[in-house]
Amino acid sequence: MLLAAGLAAAPLRAAEQTVTPLTPQVEQRVEAVGPAAGQQVQGVDQTAVQNVGPNIEPTPGEKAARNTGKAVVGFFAVIVAIAAMAAQIIFI
Repeated sequence: MLLAAGLAAAPLRAAEQTVTPLTPQVEQRVEAVGPAAGQQVQGVDQTAVQNVGPNIEPTPGEKAARNTGKAVVGFFAVIVAIAAMAAQIIFI
């Protein structure tokens, strides 16, 4: 019981801390690097960059090709996973 009371009161007996400010030895300053002409900003044609075209839905053939590609990639991923598992079992 006394041990629990001592552990509960431990955070209350923290040591006093002081803050000591550090003064720099030499003042710091910002200096430009290179001539100011080397950092020119030039405008860009904003209209050509921000043109948004209409959303074109894929044709049924394109959807079928995309889904077939996903299936082929998934199939090869399964084959690679099984081959890696077999290699680990054989070489362990």
